[in-house]
Amino acid sequence: MKPLMRAAAPCGPSLQQRGFSLLEVAVVLVVVSLLSWATFGAYETVNNQRARELAQGTALQMQSTLRAFAMRHGRLPCPDTTGQGYETVSAGACTGNGQIGWFPYVSVGTSIPEDGMKARYAVFRNANGALAADADLAVTKERTGDTPGTATYQDVTDLIVALNNTAGATVSAHPYLTGDSGAAGAVDCAGNQVQSVAYWIVLPLKDRSGDGERLDAPHTTGSLCAASPSAPMRHDFDDVVLAESPSQLAGWLRKSLP
Repeated sequence: MKPLMRAAAPCGPSLQQRGFSLLEVAVVLVVVSLLSWATFGAYETVNNQRARELAQGTALQMQSTLRAFAMRHGRLPCPDTTGQGYETVSAGACTGNGQIGWFPYVSVGTSIPEDGMKARYAVFRNANGALAADADLAVTKERTGDTPGTATYQDVTDLIVALNNTAGATVSAHPYLTGDSGAAGAVDCAGNQVQSVAYWIVLPLKDRSGDGERLDAPHTTGSLCAASPSAPMRHDFDDVVLAESPSQLAGWLRKSLP
């Protein structure tokens, strides 16, 4: 018998040698796109978190300058209503009863950031004709009865009295905090007025609310309301808030007295 003949090998490339099909190419492109999107999203998240942490560090430095100013002058600085970096004063005292403006960078001894990154600043002011009951934290007054020339005349002890005098004031009439969308309740300036503060600082980052302003709701240039410092960064909010209650600041000042 004649041996069986082998079948001839097929012409052209083998199955292993074929190129990708259009479907396979499409799948690869989709996978690559998804990986690129995920990588970019993670990179953006890390950058946003770094920017926020940097702003939080800046806020703590600003707190230190405010405390040093208070120890030296027996008051908190006036707001800057012009954006030039200086307290808005007249005859050596804060102009009018203004409680809100820009942070007075130059007056407290720090450099001014670029315009879009300037912080808003609010300070509790509630003047009273009876000096022992006065609660204007931005004005130096003798509230303890010391006479001119004495070492404690118009010093930080008078500011401590003013801080104690803030108790009982109407919350919405002075700088105050609302919630944090968590334990402190809703971020709602009208419906959730949590507490009055001696001052607050708001540092804007990106315009996450999409209104053309770096400040994100509930923050506006004219509102005395600020979100709680514990409010987390969200898709529509990344402002950094720092605040001290009157009792917190008074306690720190007492501990720092010589």
